[in-house]
Amino acid sequence: MRRTAVLSCVIVLLLQITAGASPTHLRKANPTFDFRPPGSSRQNTLYWFDDIESGENGWTHRDLTADVEPRFHVDTYLALPDGSFSYWCGVIDPAFAGGDGYGNAWDQRLELPPVHLGGTPVEEMSWGQLKSMFRTEDETEDGRDGRYPGLPMLTFAYRHDSELNCDFTRVQADSLGTWVDLNDGYTGSSGGWQEVGDAGLSLAGFGDPVRVRFRFLSDGAWSDEDGLYVSDGGAFHVDDIRVYDFATGEVYFYDDCEDGFGLCEATIPPAAGDWWHIIDRSCPAISDPHSWWCGDDADTGLIPPGLHNELSTPIVDISIAQTCTANFAIHFAVPAVDNDYVEFRGTSDGENYYGITSCWGDFAQCDGWDRTSWVVGYNIGQFSVPPFEGGGLKFIFHTTDNGCGPAAAGDAGVMIDNVYLAGDTFHQEIRNLWRTD
Repeated sequence: MRRTAVLSCVIVLLLQITAGASPTHLRKANPTFDFRPPGSSRQNTLYWFDDIESGENGWTHRDLTADVEPRFHVDTYLALPDGSFSYWCGVIDPAFAGGDGYGNAWDQRLELPPVHLGGTPVEEMSWGQLKSMFRTEDETEDGRDGRYPGLPMLTFAYRHDSELNCDFTRVQADSLGTWVDLNDGYTGSSGGWQEVGDAGLSLAGFGDPVRVRFRFLSDGAWSDEDGLYVSDGGAFHVDDIRVYDFATGEVYFYDDCEDGFGLCEATIPPAAGDWWHIIDRSCPAISDPHSWWCGDDADTGLIPPGLHNELSTPIVDISIAQTCTANFAIHFAVPAVDNDYVEFRGTSDGENYYGITSCWGDFAQCDGWDRTSWVVGYNIGQFSVPPFEGGGLKFIFHTTDNGCGPAAAGDAGVMIDNVYLAGDTFHQEIRNLWRTD
């Protein structure tokens, strides 16, 4: 995703309606109704306006985490060359660019079973056991009793291809209920299969049994799903997963999934819930008292982790439009200490949505609309050429592992109000030239 600095990220507008014109909900294209944007001397056609004062009116909202499926699985696709099967985090999907790869806003995990480091090694004749044959009964190893492994390590083979510096695969170990990163995250392309360097990744200090997982995270755009990033068999493959003791050579876990199934479990986070709703009070509405809010009515100022919550306008008839811009007012109260963000997507054909921009950071407090909104329009006509069909917007709010909030005033979340589509209209004669039917 193309990230921009918070203060340079354009978030939008205070709506001002021409004097004497009352708001009309779900207005279809009407070339006789002229709308003049603030500061503009040129009249535009207002195709649709909603100030959220009379209900949902065709808007929809949903929890995008509710129907997520595990994507790590054992597969022969691009498997490690010296075997038949490997774990793959990806899908074969004809709708994806290239027909395979990964999608937007994925949070996929592959978890090893708890590995007991002091138990019986899974390899009967490991180097450590051979060495123990030549050791006296009371002899110790590096100050240990000869049994407890003091230097557990993790090794594996892997390949990956995902959007550079935006989509990552992290290797993690559990530390008293908190998952700790063991690497900086695999991102970009590995150029094929690789082996973990040196002796592997250290698992020292993570307890016995030790818990390990691979976790792939993608952001809200630029993947095989939207075709903006076309991977080579992305997102992540892994094979020959081994946990062993560096000092003794004893292997306590090994999984090459060569029987067509593996010992590891594919998991996904629990559904985060649908938090978009119309609120009935002047704060945070800009046109009192209603607005859309992805937030908490209980005023705890907290929003749960792992949120991918979508709010969509109705599809509006813009078939007479020569140009079309989408405008709205936003109140954005999201602490900047994390990577929570809201993304905006638009359509001009009524079906395919494309990313417009995204915003991160903390600005605005309750009743802060005047200080944080600017007059601007997002060009949704850029996604196709006239004649257009249906115009619309999606707002998708994403939160990370620790959720969102509280913000400075105790609130947190995203508020949307006063949404409209406007633009230049074809004269009928020109419109007819564009039509082929």
